[in-house]
Amino acid sequence: MPSPTARCIMKHMREMTAGIIIKDKRVLLVHNMKHGLRVEPPGGKKEPGEGWEESVIREIKEELGVTVAVKGTIGEYATHSPEGEFLVRLYLCEIASGEPRIMEPDKIPSFGWYTLEDMIKAADNGTLVPNMGLALEDIKHLLKKYRSGGK
Repeated sequence: MPSPTARCIMKHMREMTAGIIIKDKRVLLVHNMKHGLRVEPPGGKKEPGEGWEESVIREIKEELGVTVAVKGTIGEYATHSPEGEFLVRLYLCEIASGEPRIMEPDKIPSFGWYTLEDMIKAADNGTLVPNMGLALEDIKHLLKKYRSGGK
């Protein structure tokens, strides 16, 4: 739980949502080229008046052309991007229909399925977005669940 000071700062940050989609013990991450390569989960800015889950569903549809079902909240993570400071709410999502494909080639020309080790390497070389670096421990626990009988 964040401290009262951190909660106050977080209330003034702009809000983003992102979705973690796991398949075969790998996480789907997009390659955002809007401000140089950033490896990140699909997602984006929450619209005014939009619900959190509604936002992540819309953003994933816009970026990858798939419909997802939200399976739970992973956590909230502060992040810095070239556009400023954001609070990112990260959700565990499952693809309900469609196959991921490039929908915004100028912004996101590609995506990949990343192992935990791949994500750690991306964090080490500076291409993994800061909020994903903060979420790696939580994602590691999720991947363990998938290894021990989850999907």
